[in-house]
Amino acid sequence: MPKENTRKAIASMMTQRANVLVRPDSLNTDERTVEVVFTTGQSGKRWDWDIGYYLEELVITPDAIRSERLDKGLSVIGDHRAYDIKNVFGITEAWRIENNELIGTVRFATDDDSDVIFTKVKDKVLRHFSLGYNVYTFEATVNPDGNGLDTYRAIDWEPTELSIVPVSFETNNGVRSEKPSDKSLLHDVNIIGDDTMKFRNQHLKYHTPDNGDGNQLGGNTPAEPAVPATPVVDTTRSLPTAPAVPAAPVTPVADTRAHLGLMRSAAANAGLDVAFALDAFERGIEPTQFNVEVLAELGKRSAENAPKVMLHGERSDHKAGELAAIETALLVRAGIGQHTEASRAFAAGKMIDIANHLNSRQGENSLGLSSMRQATRAFQSTSDFPLILENIMNKTMQAGYTETPRTFEALGLRTTVNDFRAKNAYSFGDAPNLLPLGENGEYQSGTIGEAKEAYNIETFARKIGFSRKMLINDDMSALSSVPRMFGMSGSRLESDVVWGLLLNYDFRLQKAVSHKMSDGKHLFDAAHGNLLTGAGSAMSKTSVSDMRKLGRKMKTLDGNFMNIMWDSIVIPEDLETTAEDLFINTLVATQNANINSFQGKYKFLIEPRLSAVSNVSWYAFTSMLKSFEYAYLAGEEGMMTEVNTSTDVDGLEILVRKDFGAGLVEYRGAAKSIGA
Repeated sequence: MPKENTRKAIASMMTQRANVLVRPDSLNTDERTVEVVFTTGQSGKRWDWDIGYYLEELVITPDAIRSERLDKGLSVIGDHRAYDIKNVFGITEAWRIENNELIGTVRFATDDDSDVIFTKVKDKVLRHFSLGYNVYTFEATVNPDGNGLDTYRAIDWEPTELSIVPVSFETNNGVRSEKPSDKSLLHDVNIIGDDTMKFRNQHLKYHTPDNGDGNQLGGNTPAEPAVPATPVVDTTRSLPTAPAVPAAPVTPVADTRAHLGLMRSAAANAGLDVAFALDAFERGIEPTQFNVEVLAELGKRSAENAPKVMLHGERSDHKAGELAAIETALLVRAGIGQHTEASRAFAAGKMIDIANHLNSRQGENSLGLSSMRQATRAFQSTSDFPLILENIMNKTMQAGYTETPRTFEALGLRTTVNDFRAKNAYSFGDAPNLLPLGENGEYQSGTIGEAKEAYNIETFARKIGFSRKMLINDDMSALSSVPRMFGMSGSRLESDVVWGLLLNYDFRLQKAVSHKMSDGKHLFDAAHGNLLTGAGSAMSKTSVSDMRKLGRKMKTLDGNFMNIMWDSIVIPEDLETTAEDLFINTLVATQNANINSFQGKYKFLIEPRLSAVSNVSWYAFTSMLKSFEYAYLAGEEGMMTEVNTSTDVDGLEILVRKDFGAGLVEYRGAAKSIGA
């Protein structure tokens, strides 16, 4: 390998993932063990926000692998969630290197959760494991033709844990999942040979190789240290000295760092790659002249290929992609969705570390600040972190909202309104009967009757506090359990409003109320012809038949038959078995009385709120016309959230809001049986 195409990179500790191959034939049921291939070191395509795409390989030799953790045994956990002690299912034992493969034995615990995993391995269903590891030294090779990907070989690395994952990623290797937020962990990066391959990490220090006469090609760049005495964080590069030109005065390091920072910011704001700024910096361009180069570069690019210049309030594609990746990673930790290739870079990051990372992108350095000060800065309005929190809470809340059943949805008419004023709902009569033409061929006029009901929506609201303490403690329940419960509460609220309207009951105050229609009567009333009473109204074959007759006899406003056919029956939980016998179970009839006439004709729903009024009454609804409407404020269906800087909470408030209402519109669309 040519020397100029190789370098050694002593980099920060970077958590990686590599796929693991299970050997089912090695399963020992009595010992609860199975042998796995931790990694073959196979090259795999990776992504890093600072480097871009590259190929990564693991060197499988005793010299390359730090074996202290292997000797003690790696914890076998779920989906790389190393922060949860309840997520441990076993331990690795007896590792070895064979045919350039790192092989070991996994022994599973005997608790119920671990037994579920072991059973799936035994059944050859679960075969996806993933090895987590830290890289301490990379040896990187430039792709010779310049068209492919550069290769990074981990020549000093340490296995850290073995994870059970539902879906493996890449082929045989893993992807970078996080970068440490503590910059004190960073070491020098030493480049040997050609400087054409750039490590695009602003935290790494560059060194150019010896030119053969004892002097380094960068002029004043120090020689490569064997082991750095202290961590170094530096973004500067030594500028090469052009031949036959007197050397310019050396610019102080602090000034050059500031220049590079200004140029990187200018490039990012113009939508240009950071490499454009690095190239200009290496050529010795001053920030003022660099602004001219930026304008010239933008002028040369065609409209379809030119990166978009960020306007006020807009984000670059790179930044938006990173924010989406962070949001996805936190959502996965909250139990929603799956990782993308980009989100795995933040899979194991704590919330405070992610907040510091976002602030550092805006030029705000949190190093040296206390944890409480870091948390305070994360909640500032200029940070993207509050927006991410709001989005995650909103999506978690929506998950709880949609998971909670609402039996009324298919029974009523869903609508939206544009404001909080009363909404009118009209019921129309029949078109006038057609009459013969008059003696002179004239048409006779007619009228259509109508009835009107009115209702409006209301705002229901609460607030969730997200404190600095929650952020520092990495309290994921604040993003998962609590918002999900609020979402479930919002769903229950809708059911309370609608069924309270139909049953004349206030579920919030736990007392009876009176909801009447415009004619002064309740929805279910004998005058409406939609009420069964008496001893014969208890759910039975006879009462269902009588209920069916009520629908057939129903008439329009103008007195014409409607021939209503009920298709949904709603019952309290006490009548569930009776309803199953009537509408589902098949009887082998030996006499006509045992024939199931209603099998498959009705959909029945169990609504426990009915028991608040009666545990024997039941209801029928038709899809021919709806007896009630339920409405949302246009554009704000579901659960709505909003971030608010609070003086009551030591952090942020997430305001939770629901705009919802319901109203009775047509008594002919429903019927009730007293059941007594």
